[in-house]
Amino acid sequence: MIKTSALIKQLNKSAKNLSIENKKIFDDIILYIRFSNIKTRDAEEFLQQILDSFLNAQKQGVSIEYMLGTPDIKHYCEEIVRAYKSSYNYLSLFSEYVMSTGIIIIMFSIINYIIQNFTIFWRHDIDKLTFYLNFDSGLIFQLLLIVPLFIAVYAYFRKSCFKVTTKRGQIKEFFILWVLAVLLICIMVAFLMFVGKIILFRLNIILVLIVGIALYFIGNYASER
Repeated sequence: MIKTSALIKQLNKSAKNLSIENKKIFDDIILYIRFSNIKTRDAEEFLQQILDSFLNAQKQGVSIEYMLGTPDIKHYCEEIVRAYKSSYNYLSLFSEYVMSTGIIIIMFSIINYIIQNFTIFWRHDIDKLTFYLNFDSGLIFQLLLIVPLFIAVYAYFRKSCFKVTTKRGQIKEFFILWVLAVLLICIMVAFLMFVGKIILFRLNIILVLIVGIALYFIGNYASER
């Protein structure tokens, strides 16, 4: 069985053969499918099928709407997503969540370890460096914030697909995203100012990274089955 990473690589290579017009439509399909909370492998296999349809349409000189048998490509993708999700049970996406958890642990551990020891790195006082990661109130707050943030990002990208936006619309979307980003930073700063960084416990950074890496590979292995 071909690995999912190989499917993605093959998809990116084949997509270069699309025309400019079809490439734009296909990019919207990629965003919609990948942000629809279905299995990564299911998403990539479906995208490969759609890409084959696009290339066949170009070869025959017909529109992709004609090839798919519908003028509403977004609705077509929605039906496909519903079909996949109807075949899932409560544990179907468990491996995906385990893999994502591993990635979050690795990223947050490295970023927060660097931030916590920034002064030591800046002054090159390596002899004062410890391998402990402080799990303080700020870090816990970040972890609690990341879940609704991911949900909001997924919803935004899905909503933005298949939309013809004007220059004014693009500026409006950029302004909204900028306001939300500033608001998020303000909430984080306010939390740290009023609550402070209360150290709850400490763990060895190497142990934390090992757990994160193990979760990633376990989830990745299970998702390939």
